[in-house]
Amino acid sequence: MINESIRLDARNEVRFSVLMNGAYRKVFNMAYRLAGNRPDAEDLTQEAFYRAYRSFNDFEGDRPFENWILRIVTRLFLDMLRSRKRRVKTVSYDAPIPREGDDSLRFDVPDSQRNPEQRAVDASFGEDLQLVLDSLTPQQRLLITLADIQGVPYKEIAEILHRPVGTIRSRLHRTHKVLRARLEVVRREIAQPLRAPRPALGMSG
Repeated sequence: MINESIRLDARNEVRFSVLMNGAYRKVFNMAYRLAGNRPDAEDLTQEAFYRAYRSFNDFEGDRPFENWILRIVTRLFLDMLRSRKRRVKTVSYDAPIPREGDDSLRFDVPDSQRNPEQRAVDASFGEDLQLVLDSLTPQQRLLITLADIQGVPYKEIAEILHRPVGTIRSRLHRTHKVLRARLEVVRREIAQPLRAPRPALGMSG
């Protein structure tokens, strides 16, 4: 329930409602990718829109509403990790830093030019994406969600996480190596005509 002391004026009330309805699915999807479960995703989504509502009078319309609220979701997720005092796996920085764009992963809609078998594999894999994300550490999952699923530029990720761009690139490089190995396991398993029991995805990279 919205506190009357922070209620928006009529014009902004309508504007916020329209923007919220347009962004809700994208916000929830990102929250779910990050949290890995529906209850936490629902909590993150609700709290993100509540905080956005409280601050909406200060919202600058020259930037996309979705970008603004996705940043709120990201900060809330980081706060959730800190409050739960989760142990986050340290990412090694000894790998070469790739140029931006050279090391990106994309979860695209299957290309119409791909053959039916390839499209079937891609469609099946889409159902297992969350399984692969859940096998990553929370920080790795955050980077993949921002950079590869939401398409946020490295510079913006660096600003959100308060880290140098080079650090973000290095962390993504290492996370991509882990993710690629696990994607390959899942793709091989899906492509088998007779599905064997799903292999466990370990937490070590």
